[in-house]
Parts: sequence; structure tokens; C-alpha cells
Amino acid sequence: MPWRELLADPLGTVENFFSSILQNPVYLLLSVGAVAFFILLVVIYRIHKIHSQEIFVHQAWGANWKGR
Repeated sequence: MPWRELLADPLGTVENFFSSILQNPVYLLLSVGAVAFFILLVVIYRIHKIHSQEIFVHQAWGANWKGR
């Protein structure tokens, strides 16, 4: 069927993408660096979110706590 040749080949596209990354060490380094940078941004975002939250002390635990 000639119309099937016009459709995209997602598996072939993914295979070509990874084969080109693995064949060129510069692309491999850039890909690993981009993934590491993304993970670093997520960690920094989570740390900032945790630090900006209000400290919660349960009444049964913190009734005698005079920290504030």
C-alpha cells in the first residue's frame, strides 16, 4: 500500500536517534549532561519547596515546645 510509506515510523525514528547519539561521543556527553542538569534542577526545586514550607508541630508532640 503506497499510503503506508507516507506514515511516520516512530520506532525507526527512536532507533536512529539513539544510534546517532551512541555513535558520536559529543552527543552522548551532551545528552548525559542535559539529563544530569535536569535532575539537578528538580532536586534544587524540591529543596527550595521544602525550605519554604511552614514547620508543623503536632499539638500532642509540641505542646510544651517553646521553639517559636
